[in-house]
Amino acid sequence: MKTRTLTALSLAIPVLASELPPVIPVGPVSYDNVSYQPANAAMPGEPATTEYIATEGDIPAYDGAAPAAPVTPAPATSSTPNTIINLNIYSSNYQVRGMGVTNHLSDHGFTSVSGSHTFANRNLFNRGFHHRIGGTFGLIWDGASPLGETPLFQVDYAIGKEIFPNLKLDLGYSFKRGGLEGAASRFFNGCAHRVAQDFNLTLDFNDYQKGFFGHATWGVGFQGLTGSYFDVEAGYRFTNIFLLNNIAADLELSAGIAPSFGYWGGGVEGVDAYRIKAALVPYALNGAFGRDSRMYIKPWVQWSCAGSNAHKIDRVAGDGPIDHSQFTVGVDMGWKF
Repeated sequence: MKTRTLTALSLAIPVLASELPPVIPVGPVSYDNVSYQPANAAMPGEPATTEYIATEGDIPAYDGAAPAAPVTPAPATSSTPNTIINLNIYSSNYQVRGMGVTNHLSDHGFTSVSGSHTFANRNLFNRGFHHRIGGTFGLIWDGASPLGETPLFQVDYAIGKEIFPNLKLDLGYSFKRGGLEGAASRFFNGCAHRVAQDFNLTLDFNDYQKGFFGHATWGVGFQGLTGSYFDVEAGYRFTNIFLLNNIAADLELSAGIAPSFGYWGGGVEGVDAYRIKAALVPYALNGAFGRDSRMYIKPWVQWSCAGSNAHKIDRVAGDGPIDHSQFTVGVDMGWKF
């Protein structure tokens, strides 16, 4: 039994030794005759025994003298239009910042076309400022009224900057002739013209991803009407409220308030009007109109309620030009370039 055990051990020891890890050499290790060529390639100075065929895993050698591959830059694109034209095809009432004029002064409604152009240089003073020019031409469809005698005409210029993502600050100038402000300039201050001029400061916010939008404007008149006014609006855009074949639509709901302090004359201080507006923005899935397309159409409805200043503006025409409550329907069409 003892002899058999010794014999088995003598046979097993060499086998176990072959499975053990090699002994770690002591002292410096020399890396002579190391090749970085593929295993099936011939060593320098030796005849090739097999033909070398490149495989997918082989890494090509780097040639520093070889010319770099040409890089084609991506075309510059921008989602911000330079020019916007908006045609208010028809509004059933004429309003100024939500303050509606009575029907006997605008019996047949109102139509206007407005536009703005932002100049290509959006890095004025090397500080990222932009500047734009805009204008509005409107007609009150009642030529017999004091407001309908002179078409509404307005020119705007503004310089501004995007101070945060989706938030812009603009400092502007407005020249207004005709309309309620032009008539107020003539009747309030005894001016021989229907002109009002002011400077204004506007914060504009529009987040297309989250749906929030709004603005806050502060204006100070220096000719014709010399007080100050505010216009504040906030809203939310509900996307894809319905989908029918190739047509979908968004819904924009907003609310606004327009206070003024001495703008319509001495002692006229308070709120001009409150308003709530709903606008439907249809768009085609093929991009023909709406959303990011060049053309859009926007039917809307608005409810306006006059504030405390309505009773104080009787001096404009002598019989109370401001309607205390109005429901207005309208439709806009626009183009962006």
